[in-house]
Amino acid sequence: MAVIMVSTLKVKDWDLLAEYRKGAGPIVRGHGGELLGRSNAPECLHGTPADSVVLFRFPSREAVDVWLNDPEYAKLKPLRDRAADITLLVIDAPAP
Repeated sequence: MAVIMVSTLKVKDWDLLAEYRKGAGPIVRGHGGELLGRSNAPECLHGTPADSVVLFRFPSREAVDVWLNDPEYAKLKPLRDRAADITLLVIDAPAP
């Protein structure tokens, strides 16, 4: 079953975040991840606002796990952590 990964970010350094995204994008796509949307100015209707929100669709929950444990992605995790505090959520995708 396809899933949607929701990434909320509290950005510490926008330049480092741009560098992280440049490296992470091809790895995400290599595991079947498809960018559904991104905003660096999301409108917060309730709760704690995020600086950026990104939505990806993956073919399965397992594909998300494989991506998260990819050795090439592991090299980017220190950069990611310096760039932003990130929360990753996975939800079931609606049927096509």
